Amino acid sequence: MNEAKITIVVDSRYGSTLTLAQAIAAGAADAGAEVRLCRVDITEPEFSIDTGRADFLAAQAEYRALPRASAQDLEWATGIIWGSPTRYGLMSTPLRAFIDEIAPLWRQGALIGKVGAAFTSTGGMHSGNEMTLLALLMPFMQHGMIIAGVPHSVPALVRTRSGGSPYGASAVTGFDGALGVDAGEKAIARALGARVARLAGQITPEPASVELAASAAESPEAAS
Repeated sequence: MNEAKITIVVDSRYGSTLTLAQAIAAGAADAGAEVRLCRVDITEPEFSIDTGRADFLAAQAEYRALPRASAQDLEWATGIIWGSPTRYGLMSTPLRAFIDEIAPLWRQGALIGKVGAAFTSTGGMHSGNEMTLLALLMPFMQHGMIIAGVPHSVPALVRTRSGGSPYGASAVTGFDGALGVDAGEKAIARALGARVARLAGQITPEPASVELAASAAESPEAAS
């Protein structure tokens, strides 16, 4: 087994997605991984957010105390788990901006062979959580990473009547966020963190330059 190093990148407003991230971090740590829990920058204004709510203010104080995620955090890691609230069945704009920011890592092929997984939170049961998880997994595939989900051997996934899916951890928090994250959703999140840590300890990343491969494909020698 190799040393598993897990970077978790989270975007959160009222705290539900952050709670999932913390459960994922706990699961990865329980499995013996070294864990970095990081945030992305939130830009204002955000028209769907009530910035005067007490739970928003409390959650943001905790959120902004986290270190800001960087490309170096992803290069360091052998497993990467990122997540955001669902926005119309899509990831949030701040997390998407971070994914765009790390484009140089794609050109370097720096994440090839690492393990990737995702998490999200939604207001309603059918508000796009699985669509968001799939969208969050797509960049990992573009980076040549190995995708990890949640198997149905996890008891909480079989029993869930709220969040959690084979595609990643999730929470259904109500449209005002008042439901929070329930025990089953936290259990699924912990299981995802532990699984990524176990898998990341079994693989050897294989970084290789995408630009070098492209230039080789275009050379006369490669064409012959």
